[in-house]
Amino acid sequence: MESSLTKACQIKIQNFEGPLDLLFHLIEKNKVNIYDIPINDITDQYMEYMFAMQELDLEIASEFLVMAASLLHIKSKMLLPDKKVKDEEETDPREELVLKLVQYKKYKEFSKTLKQREETYAKVFYKLPEAMEFEPERELLSLSPFELVKVYKDMLEKNRKKINDTSGKMTQIMQHEKVSIRSKIREVMRTLIDRAFFSFSELFCVRVKSRTEVVTGFLAILELSKLKKVHLEQKKQFSDIIIRRSPESF
Repeated sequence: MESSLTKACQIKIQNFEGPLDLLFHLIEKNKVNIYDIPINDITDQYMEYMFAMQELDLEIASEFLVMAASLLHIKSKMLLPDKKVKDEEETDPREELVLKLVQYKKYKEFSKTLKQREETYAKVFYKLPEAMEFEPERELLSLSPFELVKVYKDMLEKNRKKINDTSGKMTQIMQHEKVSIRSKIREVMRTLIDRAFFSFSELFCVRVKSRTEVVTGFLAILELSKLKKVHLEQKKQFSDIIIRRSPESF
């Protein structure tokens, strides 16, 4: 007759997906810190599971045997430390095993999240879109000739009110300012007769001149610069432009 421990081992071993799963189960069952594993106790319990599997004539996977050998090796290193490295800083023999268990814990927790999503969305049912055809409702209107005439007259009256009667009285819509580049060139040249240089804002100030005059004046100095009648200077971007007369022009 099989003992209760053997039955418990039989049920649990069949559900373990690998040696790391079994180790993780032992750590959780004993409520120990994964970064400070009591390797003696965990190794002994792991070997008990292996012996239980042998008693039940279960086929033990090779990966379980490899893990058993690794645990026994770590246990022996912790019980019998190497005398050669006693003067050096000793590394924890459990370090590699802890890293594997931490990584396995991350995958195990994420797999639970995926399992929950699968169970949630398994209860969701989708319905494919269907083409809906609607026949337009046709409404027949019965209008008498008198009503049509009335509607037509109303439309004419609304159109008449939209017409501006004062449009014929207008003589001029907008006054066009006549400013030529030639006149601004003459204005610049007259200024340079008495002065060696001047700034653009002095002659073409936006507070005194209109926008048309300022733009035309700017085009005038560009034309004079192209003809080498003046030299243009600007110390930095967006600063005032200095117009100097060219010695060859006077």
